[in-house]
Amino acid sequence: MKKLLSIISLFLILFIQAQEKITLTKGEITIPIGKKILLKPEIKDNKITNFEIIKEENAAEEIDIFDVLETFKKDNVNDNSIEITFSEAQMMTTPIFALVLVQKTGKQMLFKAKIRLKGDSSYQPTSIMPSASNAVHVEQWKDTIDSIILYDFKLN
Repeated sequence: MKKLLSIISLFLILFIQAQEKITLTKGEITIPIGKKILLKPEIKDNKITNFEIIKEENAAEEIDIFDVLETFKKDNVNDNSIEITFSEAQMMTTPIFALVLVQKTGKQMLFKAKIRLKGDSSYQPTSIMPSASNAVHVEQWKDTIDSIILYDFKLN
């Protein structure tokens, strides 16, 4: 009986983690690993106060960082969109976890982030560089991450 309960508990834990969804809370966004989203931000006084999800999909497979950088085509569009991919990735032959962001606000975007390591219940702050408009912004970690929280968005 204990074995059966253990197996059911393990299955439920894995099922719940696999069903983790993107959540939005007043200018804060939580993204599980393996997601790609397109956002439309609400901007007030150079602060992003909220988001609307325009498109959400699963990141089909690991992304190749060099391929992302090579195939990106810069344009002069300033439609205030933000595209984020949070996925397992490859940097040459090294497996990593990557946040790839392209924002088109016409301004530099600053934000903060916290990551949750696989098997951990709490989020830890991590460093993030400012993001230029109409450019590929890549952050990477070697740690096994299962979700990230992005918050405190500001435009310069």
